[in-house]
Amino acid sequence: MKKIFKQTDLICIVDKDGNILYYNNYNDICNRMGSDEVLGKSLLEVYPWLTRETSTILKVLDTGEPIVNEIQTIEVNNDFTVNAVNSAFPLKHKSGLLGAVIVSINMDDYNDGSKRRFVNELVSNLNAKYTFDDIVTKNTELIAIKEKLQKAATRDSNIFIYGETGTGKELFAHSIHNESKRYNGPFIAQNCAAIPDSLIESLLFGTMKGSFTGAQDKKGIFEMADGGTIFLDEINSMPVDLQVKLLRVIEEKSIRRIGDNKDIPVDVRIIASTNERPERLVAERKFRADLFYRLNVVNVEILPLRSRKDDIDHLCTHFIKHYNQAFNENVKEIESKAKSFLFLYDWPGNIRELKNCIESAFNTVSGAQIKIEHLPKYIIDSVSSSKNETTLNDMSLLELMDNYEKKIIQDILDKTNHNIAKTARILKVPRQTIYYKLKKYQIGKE
Repeated sequence: MKKIFKQTDLICIVDKDGNILYYNNYNDICNRMGSDEVLGKSLLEVYPWLTRETSTILKVLDTGEPIVNEIQTIEVNNDFTVNAVNSAFPLKHKSGLLGAVIVSINMDDYNDGSKRRFVNELVSNLNAKYTFDDIVTKNTELIAIKEKLQKAATRDSNIFIYGETGTGKELFAHSIHNESKRYNGPFIAQNCAAIPDSLIESLLFGTMKGSFTGAQDKKGIFEMADGGTIFLDEINSMPVDLQVKLLRVIEEKSIRRIGDNKDIPVDVRIIASTNERPERLVAERKFRADLFYRLNVVNVEILPLRSRKDDIDHLCTHFIKHYNQAFNENVKEIESKAKSFLFLYDWPGNIRELKNCIESAFNTVSGAQIKIEHLPKYIIDSVSSSKNETTLNDMSLLELMDNYEKKIIQDILDKTNHNIAKTARILKVPRQTIYYKLKKYQIGKE
């Protein structure tokens, strides 16, 4: 940590609205103001070329989750880009999110030999943070996906993950790397949607000095990840012409920096993901079919939370334990009626939204039980105004769970054309259990 602060170019603290509270400018070449002039100003006023999607610290404010050692290319203007390694952390209290802090290191300071060596060491030690043990589920389909990816992780094939926003695609990518033979190598995650089209090629493949104004001899993330894994999130946001170059990298296992005429061998495994159905993206020509087929060697679809509501209770217990430690609380449970609301809500933001919901409850709860009044108002309003309002008033939590179990069994039966053996295999239960449930819920073939 001392080495990080010694090489740091910028430390900045913002409040929850993104206004700068503390600013220590060691070597912030992007800031045209003095250190004192930026205090109290919005981060986007000081750095107008950033957005909430491209700013590391603002992403942390939006998600409440830390981002560690994110490699970022910033286009200040047409002639000036900056490559940095950023780490940002939320500042939290029982009352809620207070703000965030960012530490930034300029990767382009090639006149400083010690910093150049430090940045190379920092990048070479980029590691995945999660393992398959961190994926919390009791859902039979998701357990099967975990088992499939655990086996695939030990091979070296490329993997394609589809899942809605908030389903945990990056968590799976980290876990795959840590389960693989590459676990001692670098793991670099890059959101393709967060990079301007004009910069993504240089970020991925690097540059040679003089190739364009201000360009330096610089590695791209494929060189940095040599011997490890690259996770390309929202890969469908990559420009189509660059998809052709990525296909060449996969086929030839080498890259060519911008402005260079020689190929550099790279040994990298690619995990790619989208939050839109890849088949539709290919059909709409937003994603090249040949690239999709090369990446889609192993493919999985991460279920949205609304399709695995049997995990809600398990996840709530997990998040309660987490926030009890974080906020020094002693919450024991969620009351039955509040839990009913959680089961009836559709969770468009998936696991991330559920986690934020429990954190929100911790900011208002005063006892050992989370009650309905502690849930976010928008969830209460959404469920109360839906057609399920009568169900809430008339049914117990056990009845709601039975209804959900009946729906799962009915859906699988429809998919298998009422094949009991297949349904039992998919749900990982004995056939006798399926027969019992058919009788219990009076499910018959239509």
